[in-house]
Amino acid sequence: MSKLELIFESSDKKVKTLQLAYARTDVSEQVARAQMDKIAALKMFDNDGINPYAKPLAARYTETTHASIFDNRK
Repeated sequence: MSKLELIFESSDKKVKTLQLAYARTDVSEQVARAQMDKIAALKMFDNDGINPYAKPLAARYTETTHASIFDNRK
């Protein structure tokens, strides 16, 4: 499964990642930057005066692969 990860620096200088599991797989750099800027400007996730998504740092796709050893759920 492919996920879109939006990586931000919080207002207290920590790195925070927002993972989107059902995102489009063709997001361009320009679109990602613009949307991350909007998320940062909203400040809707502020917690005790700390904005976890204050400064966009990076955007990337990640792929999760599962290699089952055994599965008894049948």
